[in-house]
Amino acid sequence: MAKIAFTKLSLSKNTSIKEVEWKDQKIEVKQYLPVGEKLDLISRVINYSSDDHAFYNPCKIEIFELIEIILTYTNINVTDKQSEDILKLYDLFISSGFANKIKENIPEEELGYIDNSIWATINEIYRYRDSAMGIME
Repeated sequence: MAKIAFTKLSLSKNTSIKEVEWKDQKIEVKQYLPVGEKLDLISRVINYSSDDHAFYNPCKIEIFELIEIILTYTNINVTDKQSEDILKLYDLFISSGFANKIKENIPEEELGYIDNSIWATINEIYRYRDSAMGIME
């Protein structure tokens, strides 16, 4: 089988953006998030979701995952003051229907990758902690 040079594939990263209308505002929604940004998003969700004694609270995971997805995939900017009350921010995104509107416009494979990766990482953390090495630590 003949080898083909990678450069001959003419690959390019998906940088497309979908525009969503919300109350006379045009919200830009990325259709693909580079893997480095996905990894950062996943890490933030996991770090923010840990309760005392390194228990990963499923409710916090859902809250932080949604907030991080909205803030990372869109051009929405929140102030430091607004991000201090993350539960209020979550309530506003959910109860207004805004979260669903944004998630409807992000490809399912993107959302699935993030959600699956968060839970797979948490499962691996628990598995490691239950292992002989984890117990010795």
